[in-house]
Amino acid sequence: MSLLKHLPESQWPDMDRQAFEAAFRPGDLFDETGGAGAHLREGSKKSIRMGYRRWLGFLHAAHSDDLLRPPADRISLERVRDYVDRLSTEMRPSSVALTIQSLCYAARLIAGARDWRWLFAIKARLVARARPLDRFDRLTPPCQTLDFGIELMDAALVLPTTRRKTRELQYRDGLILALLSLWPIRRRSLAALTVSQHIEIEDGGVNFLLDPADTKTDRFESFRAPEPLVPYVKRYLNDIRPRLVGPRPHDGLWASYRHGTLTDSRLYEIARARLLKKFGKDMCLHDFRRSAATFLAIDAPEQIGLIPGVLQHASPEVAERHYNLANAVKASQRVAEHRAAIKKSLRLATTKTTAADAAALACGRPKQETDG
Repeated sequence: MSLLKHLPESQWPDMDRQAFEAAFRPGDLFDETGGAGAHLREGSKKSIRMGYRRWLGFLHAAHSDDLLRPPADRISLERVRDYVDRLSTEMRPSSVALTIQSLCYAARLIAGARDWRWLFAIKARLVARARPLDRFDRLTPPCQTLDFGIELMDAALVLPTTRRKTRELQYRDGLILALLSLWPIRRRSLAALTVSQHIEIEDGGVNFLLDPADTKTDRFESFRAPEPLVPYVKRYLNDIRPRLVGPRPHDGLWASYRHGTLTDSRLYEIARARLLKKFGKDMCLHDFRRSAATFLAIDAPEQIGLIPGVLQHASPEVAERHYNLANAVKASQRVAEHRAAIKKSLRLATTKTTAADAAALACGRPKQETDG
């Protein structure tokens, strides 16, 4: 029987449920009655809760008596060391670091008066030791994913209309890939797009708008669809999407087969499946962002300053990282080209020597001597 890795919230001790309710309790801006985490976005709250569920699942399986103690008292150096050891057998180092980071945030929320510097120091060391996976071999250039998206939409238009909505689903998926190739927003932002609030049609063009609430950076973002993409967007809005929405109208841009709105997880699955089938690469939604930055640095290094704008990052550090990766890729390409040139020259030299030996033998002369 497998151990329970995450303890469902319905099984949490009362002390923990009450601590989280207090931490996330909304309050008045002026009298400071809100909880310590009331200002956090729903995504951040969900992430912290998930990390804490993992922590309680570990305690439930390995140290069940600890669940009788106050939540903050359980988070000790001894238990965290044991927890890290257990996590290290189940996930990658980068995932271990993220899981402990969630525990850090939870500890600060439920017992902010305590000194958690030791815990954050452990998290920092785990982050420093973790090496993220090199996903360069999984990246497909944006021009290719854009072409593939348009190819899917064009092919969908000649398909018959059926109850299975194969035509409409293929067209929708193609538009998702094409849009991400040109505007690589985060999947949460992609899932948040609505027809009435985030799309603006003016002067024959189409603008996509994101409110600060829909972005990680709390800033407005906008994207004007290139002219060749505009007819595809309008056809989706006027023809394809209404067929998917069906009898239960909603405002979400990406309509599902069952008439609802696609979640960010479902968008992830759709894009990944389409790209894996076409290119044989396990490319996820976030890889559109990596691809945009990396290939921009490779193809146009003089335009590296555009990367923070493309990815909506306030810091240039990410641009520098992709620039360094691009330089490494170019260096490896130059090494490969140099080796190929050496091999070619050696083959030519061998071919010439063999031809000379054959001519000598035909004329009755001995073969040419070579230095041993």
